[in-house]
Amino acid sequence: MITKLSIKNYALIDFIEIDFEEGFSTITGDTGSGKSIILNALSLIFGNRVNHSLIKNNELKCIIEADFNLNKFELKEVFKKSNLDYFENSIFRREILPNGKSRSFINDTPTNLETMKTVGTKVIDIHTQHESFHLSKNKFFFSLLDDISEQKNIVKNFGQNLSHFNELKSQLGKLERLNASLQNDFDYNSFLFNELENAKLSENEQLKLEKDLKILKNYEEISTSTKEMEFLLEASETSIETQIRRLNSILNNISKISDDYVEVSKRVEGLLIEIEDIKYDILNYTLDLEGGKQTIIDIEKRLDLIYSLQKKHSVNSVKELIGVMESLKEKISKNETVIIDIDNLKDEIQKKESLLNEQSKKISKSRLNVIPRLKSELEMILSKLGMNKAKFKFILTESNSYNFYGANEIDVLFSSNQGSKYNSILDVASGGEISRILISIKSILADHLDLPTMIFDEIDTGISGEISNSMANLMLKMSKKMQIISITHLPQVAAKGKNQYNVYKHHNKNRTVINIKKLSDKERIEEIAKMLSGDEMSSSAINHAKELLN
Repeated sequence: MITKLSIKNYALIDFIEIDFEEGFSTITGDTGSGKSIILNALSLIFGNRVNHSLIKNNELKCIIEADFNLNKFELKEVFKKSNLDYFENSIFRREILPNGKSRSFINDTPTNLETMKTVGTKVIDIHTQHESFHLSKNKFFFSLLDDISEQKNIVKNFGQNLSHFNELKSQLGKLERLNASLQNDFDYNSFLFNELENAKLSENEQLKLEKDLKILKNYEEISTSTKEMEFLLEASETSIETQIRRLNSILNNISKISDDYVEVSKRVEGLLIEIEDIKYDILNYTLDLEGGKQTIIDIEKRLDLIYSLQKKHSVNSVKELIGVMESLKEKISKNETVIIDIDNLKDEIQKKESLLNEQSKKISKSRLNVIPRLKSELEMILSKLGMNKAKFKFILTESNSYNFYGANEIDVLFSSNQGSKYNSILDVASGGEISRILISIKSILADHLDLPTMIFDEIDTGISGEISNSMANLMLKMSKKMQIISITHLPQVAAKGKNQYNVYKHHNKNRTVINIKKLSDKERIEEIAKMLSGDEMSSSAINHAKELLN
């Protein structure tokens, strides 16, 4: 419940501070006294936009602050979801700075207007005579039916599932567009990949092939040179090997005579061994060349394949070709992955749609079950408010698509007189009828909503006499469960309040200022008497006022 409201530098208000109590309170005042200004200031706390022309002094801050006692209401989760500290006594504040900017706070934590609005709807419901516009919205009646059938959590869960369902469909659309793009290149990429994969490329293959080809193409020259080297090494009487062996023999003989030749003799023996190795390598290399003659064509064919692949892919090495092949493999794999993801998403969407269908049918069934009860209660309340012939029709139909309240469409038809045709509630209801319909709905909601405070702004417009007394009793009954504040011009309603506040203007040095005060018992009698008879209070008006207050 709201316990205190302070307003500074707003419209005709310098500064006012009001303490509120639980139960039923009424706010009265002359027409134009500023009752609506106070309510407008309060609405700024809950996210309404600022009309900067209403800032009284543009050189000073405008501050609106409201204190709430929330200890009887389960609102901790609401605060937690908005990253706010929860206190049983919570303070909402809005500041409008001289430069036109505004700041919002809940329990001294800076926050945005959307959060103020979200949290605010859980602590207070401001109901005006202009709220009839909302009757045309499906949301209003769905919320009403769901509150009565106690399925708000189911509908909330449905809305969460629908959000997820829509996200999945959005993801599917993106993947299908990506798949279409990838599919255009899939066949070509597969062909290129298969061509490279079938080539069985090896990173160092090209250099070895080019080296082998160069050798094989110069086979004759190499062969001739090899034979010449063989001749020089051993094939003639004057061969290198023959000459070195002769040298070795001489050195062996003289080393027996002089030790000075022993070392040289050993070196020549080593040279003979090296000559044997060289001869062996040359002869064996010649044999390898003989066996390689038949591979020139194969090597050239292999190199031609490599060169053509390099040209096709604009690269200069086998290593780069292997990189191209890996890139193509990744693209093909991505296409296959996307197809798998699409199939998985379709399965998930189908499951989610089945769940939504199941939930929506359950929601619709619950609504259909409570419609007769709602219709009966509304007509009974309206009968007490002087509309004993009023009748409702709630037409609930299946929608072609889901909305965040299920899969229903709803039409609410109303007939105010016996025998008159049913039409849309907005088309047939007058201002006074709309007020009575709305308070009837609110009174039913009061039995189902866990809301700390409900404020009525001249909801009794167009009502008088015994009907106003019934409406006052309805508000009084509602105040047993929640704090009710009614801005009213009817003495019957004002008198039912546990407390009464009066809004008034006073003039000071060519300035008009709005103020508000809580009335004493004596002042209440006078104020209600004035509401009954005008400024000139008669004794009968005073007596009537006392009767209303008793």
